[in-house]
Amino acid sequence: MADREDELARVAFGTAEVTDAARAAALRLLEADPAVHAEWIAGIAVNRAAPDAVLRRVFTVDPLPDTAWLAYRQLSPAAAKAAVAHPDPRVRRTLAENPYLPPDALAVLAEDADPGVRRVALVMACEYQVELPTEVAVRLAADEEARLRSFATALPGLPAETLLSLAEDPDPRVRAAAINFRTWPRLRPEVRAAAEADPDPQVRAAVERATHVDAPLPTTIEEFLAEPDERRCRDAASTAPVDAGLAALLVAHEDGWLRHGAVRNPHVPTALALTLAADPDPSVRLALSLRADLTEEQRVSIDYTVSPGRHPVPDWVRERFGDPDALREIAASSHVLLRRGVTCAPELPVDVVELLAADDDYFVRLMLCENDHAPHELLVEMFADWDGLSWGMLAHCRNFARPGLARFADHPDHRMRYAALFDPQAGPELIERLTRDADCTVRLHAGGDPRLPRPRLVELLGPDGMPRTAACNPALPVGLMHGLLDIAGVER
Repeated sequence: MADREDELARVAFGTAEVTDAARAAALRLLEADPAVHAEWIAGIAVNRAAPDAVLRRVFTVDPLPDTAWLAYRQLSPAAAKAAVAHPDPRVRRTLAENPYLPPDALAVLAEDADPGVRRVALVMACEYQVELPTEVAVRLAADEEARLRSFATALPGLPAETLLSLAEDPDPRVRAAAINFRTWPRLRPEVRAAAEADPDPQVRAAVERATHVDAPLPTTIEEFLAEPDERRCRDAASTAPVDAGLAALLVAHEDGWLRHGAVRNPHVPTALALTLAADPDPSVRLALSLRADLTEEQRVSIDYTVSPGRHPVPDWVRERFGDPDALREIAASSHVLLRRGVTCAPELPVDVVELLAADDDYFVRLMLCENDHAPHELLVEMFADWDGLSWGMLAHCRNFARPGLARFADHPDHRMRYAALFDPQAGPELIERLTRDADCTVRLHAGGDPRLPRPRLVELLGPDGMPRTAACNPALPVGLMHGLLDIAGVER
């Protein structure tokens, strides 16, 4: 036992000489129970510094103590090859959800013995447009499960003859999935005739969608009154190039949805739209206040109310994102939703950033924090104050981490102590001290910090520390990763 302690101590501390403290720390690791072993395995699995040789060992563990990480961890081809061979179909099913999975690995899962795994892999291949080998795609299109054959119709790279053949599949779900406006003209005349007369309504609906041609939206009173589709009437109100008569009808209409559409429609004259400045419907007044053609005086004259939070950016504001002068003008607007919208522009002039960062509206400042140009001071302010679920993401914005944050290490607000860990110049002593912080978030983040001194990192691997967090610390030596897996009984 003593020899094993010394060997583990040398690996853990990276020294030839073994001290009593190092030997005691190694003994604590050797005496850890299976619950701690599971924490090590789960931590090593998501350790970004774990090499393929370590991950291949992790993928021999059955059952895996945690599988959530499989849906997002980026794996090398070698590690992915080991992962797809895991005996547990639940592991393979979760792995199939991973958008970063190499195409070769996804192709293996697409032919998995478990239909649930095949189904997930097939859906992911369609959603992320992963082109599977042709022979795999063809076999999926012939799967015994009809639902998989219907999904296969959307596979990129599926041979045309295979796709067209699915329009004659015995299952109506598959036939319906194979019929669309692209395949319809290429189907043989007898197949089209059979589809038009198909006894299944979903196939006939697919034919109708494939052959449907949208008529122009109504632009006159006569066309509007003759239009039976309420959705098309509302679309016409908000977007169609309506003539003067229809514009007047819409503005005076008793249906609030149509008035709402009319004030948004740029083809409705400004003066006519402004007649609804006192409309009883507050959503109509708000929509009117956001028109691109209003002067600031006209906007201010409208009695509108804006709720807190995020609202859609007006199309005309988005269209001006590349115009610095237009951004300056909109950022100075009295309308808070226009100012919030400007914060979404990918490129903002420095003076606009400064103006928005000092805005009186809380959500203008908060939305600016999502912009790459958000100033450091504003990010820190919102990081400490914002109570939304996304507050932690602010620390990962481009301008957040900066020398000087370490001054908050003793701040009474735990968020500010957490912020201290993002100081690139914070020393190992500070990191170690924060692993003993009263707040769990601060402790966990410090425990995963690669600047953590080795003795404290090894200590945290023990049952009284934070074994999972320490095991995912990228400073964990590879030799120690293997050593922990050895202790846990994972085969080499």
